[in-house]
Amino acid sequence: MSRPMNKPACILDCFSSFLLISLTCWICSCERQAGSGAAVEWPELVAFDELAYQMEGHAKIKDAEGIRGMLGPLLDSGRAVSIDTMPSNVANQPMVEQTLGDLTSLVGGLGSESVPDEELFSLVEGLHPVVEALIEAAGMPHIHANEGPNGGYLHPVFGTNGDQAGTVEIKLHDDAGDIEVWLTRQGHGGPVWDLPVDSRIKLHFPDLKKQVQLAVRDAEENRDESGQITVREGATNYFVFPGETGADASWLMGADFAAKVAMNFDGALSEFILRPHVHAEEEAH
Repeated sequence: MSRPMNKPACILDCFSSFLLISLTCWICSCERQAGSGAAVEWPELVAFDELAYQMEGHAKIKDAEGIRGMLGPLLDSGRAVSIDTMPSNVANQPMVEQTLGDLTSLVGGLGSESVPDEELFSLVEGLHPVVEALIEAAGMPHIHANEGPNGGYLHPVFGTNGDQAGTVEIKLHDDAGDIEVWLTRQGHGGPVWDLPVDSRIKLHFPDLKKQVQLAVRDAEENRDESGQITVREGATNYFVFPGETGADASWLMGADFAAKVAMNFDGALSEFILRPHVHAEEEAH
């Protein structure tokens, strides 16, 4: 028969068990807090992401003048993304700090005097992939402010008086080269901007010496790709290319496509850099 444990040993054993249980509960509590913590908010990074994406478009079409015109704000915004502004609850701090080093090097290179055009394009095109890696390491969602509800990109539309008359959401599908357009009046989220169903929207590509016309799919319902009927009393705000026209859209295909565009219809004008909605990589991301 085993000997009874003496009182001091029993107390020590109970205290050790209590410590073990307490430590286990504390660890579990910390893990729960880490898993259900507040969302990571880094406004400086979000602002720079928007600029980096815009400038990447200019770099893709070799628009040195456009980049240099925005270089000051780009550098100021890039320098604001730093250890000092990094949130305390980033998901992977070592990776964030390492990626910040890469970003700082790129921004520093852009800040050098008399950067040749080709080096300028290379540095600018390097920004957005690093920002994407930084956003992922921080544990933040990657959504651009100018992304519309249909997965296209939003651009202002100006009337003949030069004031903003509305907004266009334009979606170029990289896998097929087809284009969808939705029009709204005023800014993003404004009322639909309906045009007669026989209207045409022209897209001019000055650098490529090309032009396309967008029209309705049909005059009765003109359903968009989600199946939504867009015809209202003989008018619609939704137009497509090539639709059923059989026009060649292959030159618009590819994830790296970028081109200057001037869009006009009914006296309204919008100028922007057209870039695709990427199906393979971005939808997984």
